[in-house]
This record gives sequence, structure tokens and C-alpha cells, in this order.
Amino acid sequence: MSVTRAALVIVVAVVVAIVMGGGDVSTIAEDARAFVAHVKSFERGGGDARRRSAPVTRMDAPPMMDSKDMSTTKTKTMMAGKRGSRALKAELAPDQSALVDYCALGAGPGGIQLATYLTRELHGSPSVVVLEKRDVAGSFFAKFPVHRKLISINKRAFTKKQSNLDFQMRHDWNSLIDPEDWPDRFTGDDNGPHTSRARLLMQNYSTEYYPHADDLARYLDDFATQKLDGHVSYDTEVLSIDKEYAAKAEVTTKTPGDGKIFVVKTSKGTWRCNNVISATGLHAPKQLPEHLQHPKIIGYEELSDDPSMFEGKRVGIFGAGNAAFEVASTISKVSAHCDVMATSEIRFAHQTHYPGALRLPNSAFLDQYLLKSLDSFYQYGRGDAPPSMTISEGFGGLVMHFSQDTEVQKIIASGVEEDCRSIDGCFYYDYLIRAVGWYFDTSVFGRSATPNLEKPGQVTRRGGKYPAMTSQYESENVPGLYFAGAVAHALDFGKSAGGFIHGFRYTSRALARHLNVQNHGGEWPMEIMGDIAQTFDVALKRINTASSLYQMYGALSDIILIDNVGKRNASGFADRSEDALRGARYFIDVPLKMVQDGHFSFNADDVSGRFSKCNAHIVTITLEFGENFHGRYVLDHATRDASGRILSDDEDREDLFLHPVLRLYRCVMKRKRMTLTPKALLYTSHLEEDLATDWTSPDEHQRVLFDFLGRAHDAAGGDVAAHDFDR
Repeated sequence: MSVTRAALVIVVAVVVAIVMGGGDVSTIAEDARAFVAHVKSFERGGGDARRRSAPVTRMDAPPMMDSKDMSTTKTKTMMAGKRGSRALKAELAPDQSALVDYCALGAGPGGIQLATYLTRELHGSPSVVVLEKRDVAGSFFAKFPVHRKLISINKRAFTKKQSNLDFQMRHDWNSLIDPEDWPDRFTGDDNGPHTSRARLLMQNYSTEYYPHADDLARYLDDFATQKLDGHVSYDTEVLSIDKEYAAKAEVTTKTPGDGKIFVVKTSKGTWRCNNVISATGLHAPKQLPEHLQHPKIIGYEELSDDPSMFEGKRVGIFGAGNAAFEVASTISKVSAHCDVMATSEIRFAHQTHYPGALRLPNSAFLDQYLLKSLDSFYQYGRGDAPPSMTISEGFGGLVMHFSQDTEVQKIIASGVEEDCRSIDGCFYYDYLIRAVGWYFDTSVFGRSATPNLEKPGQVTRRGGKYPAMTSQYESENVPGLYFAGAVAHALDFGKSAGGFIHGFRYTSRALARHLNVQNHGGEWPMEIMGDIAQTFDVALKRINTASSLYQMYGALSDIILIDNVGKRNASGFADRSEDALRGARYFIDVPLKMVQDGHFSFNADDVSGRFSKCNAHIVTITLEFGENFHGRYVLDHATRDASGRILSDDEDREDLFLHPVLRLYRCVMKRKRMTLTPKALLYTSHLEEDLATDWTSPDEHQRVLFDFLGRAHDAAGGDVAAHDFDR
């Protein structure tokens, strides 16, 4: 590029930015000069080839807006406006006498999401600080996954019928949510001037269905900067966390039940916090069993995205999950031989409906193995590799063998590599890689604040992976210590999507709402129903559009509390002789386990959620897969049952694919709290599965829903003549 052309580009960039309200001229000119340098590098053949087709945009704007979005005044403002400040607010600085209400650990997606709701939805504007070790938010994704391709979907195209914003979030597995940018919380409709597809979404950062991890890292940092202005302390490493008794004058409703506060010492000073919320994720690499440990084994966390060091080498990989197969699929393209060695059976996501199980984008290696390449897969069965297996150095690399096999030991001692054969129990590798997952690291917690870890079988088979927590996301043994993000997945591990952004954006929101009720006298989002017809309309809309119920299937639920006729409800409707659902309370996105354990307040006058009596019925609305919809025959579910037996033409097919499930319970009191028990279940109704997730058929869906609500109405003592289906 000539000097004249470069100058022209700078002038044009400055003029365009000023016209769009770009602000400071020196900043714009600096951006323009950076752009010129960027173009020059490509003209010289430099730069990242993968990025050459990506549009160049200013760092303070969500890139890749389409022309329709770009025409709006709001979008122009977003594109031209400056990013929020990264400087911490003075009142949140460390080493102050004042307590911080909530100290969140980690500015990854979980910490960012939680803090966004803590700063927006909680009553009384509590103080919130996020402590981040790195100089940017979302730094985990600057390194992981190692080979940079995400397996979280980024769907960008929808039909006109699928225009509901909340529905579209069902197919966006990367974006975070903000109540100030969010549509109507009950319907998902874009009702306010502040709601727009121009809000921060991952689809504005990547056009790829499975995005590059760099794009997610950039998105998360932008989100934190724009949404958490002044609430994040960057470059702040937490050194220790302990508890001490609060002074009498410091005790408030936000003080934990043990009367103790947290003392968080960091590289920048000390924060004293009423509550600590760990959103650090599972970041400590899990180690191999002791008999398989060797100092020359490479950890997944030590790998780079360049596999060239493995070219022409023999590589062994320990693991059976996405990390192991991600590595194998990449390395096997250049290695001479690659083995994956698993200590448990492979669980495929498409067979279990669990997104944490092995995903097909990572399982290409199995094709290579089963189609007779030189790559292999070994499974040792359930449990660890045989204790008699060990690893020794030999032939310039590492040899895996049985420790008592003297013949193999002689082969290793001879140095004759050709005599080392797998059929004889001698496995030689140039490199061995450990990719067996992560666990929750408690090393920064002092004795007074260390959370217990889950016991074997409590969450995972071996235990020790997650902290033990209550249905309120609180540590079982440390009051005031909560968990958000991937760590909170302990409550739905292997069952739902809480370990991933598209799931924990909703569980993090649920935690914030629980804290609002418990510590600030707030209420859980709820609407009072006018009659059975309105209840039907709201439920039908939520079933067809709510992303929270869709992503956290079986874990989050809509709850309808129906007072029995003759009992005055919270809205003061005394005469309910005609319609039992008049005055019913419709709660959204409630953690089902919280209700089952009796820890949901139902917005009772008593913040503890205690009731003197329980003259009510409770409806739960969830999305669930069929109980038998798993295993190798999931793709044949229209013709076979779970065992593989072919179904006859006259047999009824179960509703196996994701579908709405409605349950009616008689209210039960447990320690003066309303709860749900299996014995109190009165009736269950399944709306027929629809592969397009369109549950609006007048006969198959709407009538079933209305009839179910009619049963609930009748059970609560309403007038049977008060409801009739005429939609």
C-alpha cells in the first residue's frame, strides 16, 4: 500500500467514524492506522490466514451486523460508542472498611453472567465486585479448547415463524443474557425500545456454526467491558479466602447464617465480603492414577494448537471425553500412529442427550480406527487401568507395560524397539498425553472456608470433581459460599446443560434471583393469572419459546401455584367459585430441585418461605426427553424401543424426543415449607413430541394443555362449567 493510499484510508475512516458519532478523533485515527498496518501485513502475505476473510471492525462494536440492523439508530450508537471503562469503581477498591455484598471469583462466562444479574435485578443496589486473575475476561477461551474449534452451536438463520427472540436463544449456545437487553421475560417478545437483535450476541462475532474459540474470547471480553462497567478488578489473583466473625454493626440480611464474613486476600489487596460466589469453573487438571503417572507425560493444558511436534510419531492419549478425542482427531492427521486409551465406556452426546458427552465433531478419530487406519482405541472397562500397568522409559520414549512382565522388561533393557509388540503387552510411544478432565480446585480456601467436595456417587462416580452444594447453589458446609457457571453443574451433571454457557446462563440467573429473594426481600418473577384462558396462553407461549426450559430440560421449570377455592390468594381474590385459576401465581424458570427440597419461597410474605397451611395445588411445566430415549437405537426410535426390539404397527409409540411434560401435585408441607413429593403427584400429561419443537397443534397440543389445566382447576375445587376449550 502506498503512502498516499494509506493517508486516504485514514482520512476516510476518520470522517466516517465522526459522521456516525465515533467520538474522540485521536482514538479513531489510531484505529485507522492500525487498520492500515493490518492491510499491509496481508498484502505482504503476513497475518493469520484463517482470519483474512473476517471483516475488520472497531473493537468497541459488535461486528458483522447485517444491513437491516445497521439501519437502526441504536445500532449506529453501539457501533460508534466507546467501550465501558475497565477501571474499578472507587467504592469497590480493596482494603476498605466497608463490606462488599458479593465477591465473585472469575470473569469467565459464569462470573460475567452472574454479575450482570446481580448488578441489575437485585433490590437495593448491592455492591458487587468480580475478581479476575488475567487482564481480560473470558481468558480460558484464549487457550482452550487447545485446537480452537468450539463444539457449541452458533445458529444465525431462522424462518419468519421463528422470529421470537427467546426461541432463537434455544439455538445460540454461546451468548450471555442481560435483563436490560432482554425481551418480555414471560413471552420472549421484543416489546421494549431497548430490546433488539443488535444487542451483544455471539452471532455478531462469528458466522461459523461451530465458532473459533478466539471469537468467543473476544465476545466475552466485550460483554464484560460493556455490561460490567467498573465492577471487574482485572489482574487480581486470589491468594487466600478465610472467614471471620462480622462486627455486630456489620450484620445485615446479607450476612451468612453463621455470622461470619469472608476475607479475600489478593495480589491487589484484601476484600471483606458478605458472600463469595465461585465462578472459576473446573480448572485444575485431573491426574492419572498413581501407577500411570510419569514426569514425561504431557498434560492437555500444556499442549499448543500446533501438532507439528507429533509428526511421524507414535502418540498415546489417556481419556474418553471430548478433550481426548479433540487431541486425537488433530494429532492423528500428522502422527504415524495414535492410540486413545479409555478407562470407561464412551458416552456419546447423541445417545445420551447430554452435551458434555462425546460430541460427533470430535469423534472423527473413531472413523479412522474402525475403518482400519493405524489408529486404535483401547478400553480397559469400568474403573481405572489395571494396577499392574506401569510406564517406563525406553527406546527414546515411553513404554506402557505390565509391571511384573519380566520379558517386556528385558525387551526394554535390550533397546531393540522392533521387539516391542502390543500383542505381547509392550506399548511404545514417542509421546503420552493426559486428557482426562478437570476438577474444582480448593487450594485458595483456608480451613475456615474450604468447601467439601462431592462424595463418590453423589455427583460423579469417583467423586471429588465438584463441590458439594445445596439446591440453592450454596456450599453444604460453608454458609455464604455459592457456586455459579460450570461449577453449579453439580446439580444437573449428566442430566442437563448446566455445565455449558447455554445452560448456566440460566442457572446463574436463577442464583441471582434466589439471592434477591433471600437477602434483599425481592420476589421471584411471577404473574398473577386472571383466569384459565390467560394461564393457557402464557403456558403455551412459554412451552414454544422459552430458551431456559429448552436448554435446562428437566432442571428448570415453570411453576403454577393454585390456591384451593375458598382460600384467599396473594392477590386478594376472595370469590373464586367459578375459575380456580383466577389469581393463580405463575412463576418462571424455577430450579425444580429447589422446590422439591422445600427451599423455594413462592414469594411468601415470610421471606423464609414458611406457610402455616398448604391449601393449594402445584403445577410444574418442564421439557424432557423420554425415559427410554437413550442408547444405540436413538435414531430408530420411531421403529424400535430402547432395547432394539422392532415395534409392531399397532403399538403406541412413547413420546421420546424433547417434549413438554405437565404435572399436577397436591401441595405438601415439609418443615413448614411447600414442597413436591412423588406421593403427592396426582396427574401427568405429555404433549406429543414434535421434531420441529412446534407444540401449537390445536388437537395434539393445545387441547391436551387446556384439558390438563382443566384437571388442575377441578382439583382445586373450581366450577367444572367455568372452563371449556374453544381456541
